[in-house]
Amino acid sequence: MIEQNNEQKQNNYLSSNEATLMNSSFMEMRLNTDPLIDDIKNFLASREQQTIIKNGVPHIKINQIGLPLASEEGIMRLCNIVKMRVNLHVSQGNIDDTHYWDFISRARKEITETVVKKCYDWEIDDSNLNMVIDEISALIEMFLTRPIGNLEREGFAATIKESSSIVQNEKSRGGGLSSFGGGFGN
Repeated sequence: MIEQNNEQKQNNYLSSNEATLMNSSFMEMRLNTDPLIDDIKNFLASREQQTIIKNGVPHIKINQIGLPLASEEGIMRLCNIVKMRVNLHVSQGNIDDTHYWDFISRARKEITETVVKKCYDWEIDDSNLNMVIDEISALIEMFLTRPIGNLEREGFAATIKESSSIVQNEKSRGGGLSSFGGGFGN
């Protein structure tokens, strides 16, 4: 009876740890804005990023596909402007439609004014001004739909609940996630 109780405690502990690892991964995936910023950097630098698998190991290859749309300083400054609006804190916010449109309007205006004022310092060609402003604004607009009506938090809560349920179901069947190759607990 004591051995069975200890085994149950150990299984619950493992289930809890597996659920925590899964939830941590889901959380990182949902809140990590680095890939979005990397996309902006690559767009402004006119680079294309590819992941190539060599001998089972992923390698990142970056190809230059044209002239950069901005200088290195311009790329960094524009990415910093985007980071002020596209970050994990903003994605966890709770805004309504009116606030969203107000925020988007202000962001587009600020980005437009900054890019137009700094275009020569940042080596942005006049013919690319609209494209740079429109693409950066579009990314911000899409990202900021996440906190409307607190749906991002609700979606994250549902993901946590679902992943915990998966762990519990697997444990109750005697499998557990550690039975997957490269799974948890190996």
